[in-house]
Amino acid sequence: MQMSRYGAPFVLIPVTLCSMLAFSQTKGSIDDLADALVHWKTSCSKRGCLLQTDVLRGESGDPPDRADFREYVGIDVALERATQRPAYFAFYVDPRAQSDQGIFVAFTKTTNAGDSWKTDVDSDAAFRLPLSHCDEKSCAARVPLGVVSGTEDGRSLDLLAKFLSADHMLLLYVKGGKAYRTMVLLASFKKEYERVLATDLKASGAEVK
Repeated sequence: MQMSRYGAPFVLIPVTLCSMLAFSQTKGSIDDLADALVHWKTSCSKRGCLLQTDVLRGESGDPPDRADFREYVGIDVALERATQRPAYFAFYVDPRAQSDQGIFVAFTKTTNAGDSWKTDVDSDAAFRLPLSHCDEKSCAARVPLGVVSGTEDGRSLDLLAKFLSADHMLLLYVKGGKAYRTMVLLASFKKEYERVLATDLKASGAEVK
């Protein structure tokens, strides 16, 4: 069991993340929220396309400041034109985050539970990423080819597959000894990814804006 510098077992974080999803909702409302809250911008070139989004971090008991760019979580997904596979995934968090803690990422699925829907964390896709670079704008974790290797149990995880099969991504970072959690709805990513495959990645080598 890996301990954080503050004495709390890092493996307990998935339980904490689950608590922020303890509500009932319809599947349609999830997709509507994704479209409204998570907007993906795409830019393309001869080499491929870059999908980008910025999401205001979660409450975590401390309301975020919408006017402060450091309070946003950023995600980049770079797709190679030749292979239509990721060149990399990158995650950006507050530049004041504790770099020694890295970031924790998990995925969830929403399933029918009779008259309501419930959200379960995917235990096979919960992992920690090191922060490779911090500057005055952000701290970044980059995953070449979108494949997470070297997990504690030796697995390799395909981030693109998880982004396409899960309903939410959960991301956690630590700042000042406190964990900040953010849920990213993935329905809008799936729509933009499918659009890019069908149009932009099939376009000519000219740059697509």
